[in-house]
Amino acid sequence: MSTTNILAGCAASTILLSRYTHYSAITTFVLLTSLALACKVLYHLILWPKFLSPTRHLPGPTNHSLLMGNFSIIREMQSGAPQVIWMRTIPNSGLLRYLGIFNMERVFPTTPEVLKEVLHTKSYSFIKPPLLTRDIGNILGKKGLLFAEGEEHKVQRKLLLPAFSHAHIKGLVPGFWSKGVEMTEKVVEVVRSSQDSTGDGGKEGVVVQMGRWFSLVTLDIIGSCGFGYEFRALESASISGSSNIEDKSGSELADAYNTIFNTGGPSRILAMLSMVFPFWLLRSLPLKRTRDVACAESTIRRVTTQIIAAKKSTLATSPEDSESGDILSIMLKSGAYTGPDGECSMRDQMMTFLAAGHETTATSMIWAIHVLSLPENRHIQSRLRAEIHAAFPSGLPTTVTYDQVSSLKYLSQITSEVLRLYPPVGVTLRVAAEDTSLNGAFIPKGTTVILSPFAINRSVALWGADAEEFRPERWASREDGAAAVESNYGFLTFLAGPRGCIGNVFAKMEFKCLLAVTIGRFEFSQDGKRELVIKAGVTSKPQGGIPVSVKEVVWG
Repeated sequence: MSTTNILAGCAASTILLSRYTHYSAITTFVLLTSLALACKVLYHLILWPKFLSPTRHLPGPTNHSLLMGNFSIIREMQSGAPQVIWMRTIPNSGLLRYLGIFNMERVFPTTPEVLKEVLHTKSYSFIKPPLLTRDIGNILGKKGLLFAEGEEHKVQRKLLLPAFSHAHIKGLVPGFWSKGVEMTEKVVEVVRSSQDSTGDGGKEGVVVQMGRWFSLVTLDIIGSCGFGYEFRALESASISGSSNIEDKSGSELADAYNTIFNTGGPSRILAMLSMVFPFWLLRSLPLKRTRDVACAESTIRRVTTQIIAAKKSTLATSPEDSESGDILSIMLKSGAYTGPDGECSMRDQMMTFLAAGHETTATSMIWAIHVLSLPENRHIQSRLRAEIHAAFPSGLPTTVTYDQVSSLKYLSQITSEVLRLYPPVGVTLRVAAEDTSLNGAFIPKGTTVILSPFAINRSVALWGADAEEFRPERWASREDGAAAVESNYGFLTFLAGPRGCIGNVFAKMEFKCLLAVTIGRFEFSQDGKRELVIKAGVTSKPQGGIPVSVKEVVWG
């Protein structure tokens, strides 16, 4: 029963009871409302999860608090890490159940067979949580592909598939590569400028916050390759202050996303409060964080509106550009985004791909440089650099072909291993849209299902005893670079099934190009002693970024 129904019932009861009691109508209403809400809280906090829920018999952790479930361990650990522990230590046949904040039930599939049910067999029976859509839909586009459900999702995906076809991606590779080269030129400026100021002549490395540059280059790539629009985020970026991830970039769009994605303590508190209080109320609080996010959202909407207008103008004067195959051209050419809500829907679609298309790859690149710069993995970095230099003996080329990048086998193995061990999104959620079942267990409507790429990608049952180790060679067992894991549902970085990531080929090829130009041009190192604090947010990345020591290398 909803709170609205409770209040309506209390109002009706007040009218009746106030006639037969010595209490005033207001007092009677307050007493009845308080009693009804207390009963509702008791039901949801205690009675349902502990005594009535049909999923309460599923195996799961037992060391939970009376009112907060297993939230303490969830709060303290990286997104997906608690699920790794439970998956390995609690015997189960494919499903675990635990309690989140305020004892909210969570059902966690642990095997490919059950994951296939959620992601393929019954994919449209498990929808994105309305709470998630409400909270981050303003950033990621409520009407975009990410939040579309049922037939609407099928229509949108079919419409956008040509922009992510294998043939189209092959044609984008030169653009990925050239933007990567542009980024390395900026980093060279940073390194040389610092060396000039210290006078060490390039003997020592320079500490650079590489995450800043990865965010800028991936934003430029999704702009030019995804929308046929030049953001010029790299071009406008200043090389000063490059060891601080909070520095302004010079690009208002990049700064807006930096504000949204670089979350801190206030964001986590607001996220917890959003489970209890209406979202509109939290957004109206006079807090700096809410003002900053609102301003950033406004910037993103304004810029995307400008891009749509510019593209319409271009297509009107140069109709041949409609054949470019980028996401925005396809949307405009389709005629599906007409009518009063057409431009709003198109803008939301752009917001989906802008955010998902640059933040996730930038996060993956941060983790790649982190793991390759660790002392124990420096030999892997050197071997990759040798492969890149051997493929391009004359120096870093300004452009390459799809086949040239695909021929770098060790690069492919490292790409897959980084994406396995460090998925940008560690946990995502689904909600049962109807009464259904998983692995034979009844799952009532409204049950939250947790999908954890971080946990599944580290499953000992699927990946072996060394699942936690960074070992690119595990991907060398098959000629196509696929993992030595039997099921498509054992590698969840891009999820799978009808709702799997439409841009996975785009993202992997973009990642390969950026990693190749970066490792080919620079040597990265760190002592590995810094304790990483992984911040909560849309993506999983270290708080404060990962500053690493950067040195230019001699090609060849």
